[in-house]
Amino acid sequence: MRKKSLIVLGLLLSFSIAACGGNTNATNNENDSVELESTEKVSTDDVETSEIESSLDEIETESVEEEVICNIGEVAQLKDWEITVTDIQIVDSISVDYGSFNPNEEGNKFVQIFATVENKGKQAGKFLPSFGYGDDVSAKLLYGDGYEFIATQLLGYSNDLHDSSVNPLSSQSGEIAFEIPETVASATDELLISFYSGNDVVSFKLR
Repeated sequence: MRKKSLIVLGLLLSFSIAACGGNTNATNNENDSVELESTEKVSTDDVETSEIESSLDEIETESVEEEVICNIGEVAQLKDWEITVTDIQIVDSISVDYGSFNPNEEGNKFVQIFATVENKGKQAGKFLPSFGYGDDVSAKLLYGDGYEFIATQLLGYSNDLHDSSVNPLSSQSGEIAFEIPETVASATDELLISFYSGNDVVSFKLR
């Protein structure tokens, strides 16, 4: 009788150990599954982050447009306009039939820029309007390390390109004047004229 009891007890212990071993394997399998899912998620997140960064780089590259810098005599395209700077001279005053235009400040000079513009659009347009907005063309003189000068409108001067109305496929030649100090006139630093239309810009190297 005692021998039978020992046998039964031994069988029960064996079943108990087997059951515990089975639970351990199940737990290990569950942990392995969770770890695999976590690894896959991290890998997926890395790919998505890389794709987002790549897309941002493409957008940034597209938004930064290289500025066009031309030499005197070359043709630059700005929206519907083709612009050519043909000559430049620095003068004390600009002579006209009825007199002359002089700088506002004593000792200053004029940068007199000669240019031709052609309207490639399908409608008449105004070049360098006095009151511009949107894509209307404006101009600045750029000197050295970021110095900017605005154009001087020579009222009543027929050669002034300001407010020039140009029909489609037609061109207009004239002048744009900028008043500058003597220090700028006599310097050797880079001098540019830049034309702007909306976010677009083209420049001509004057010296």
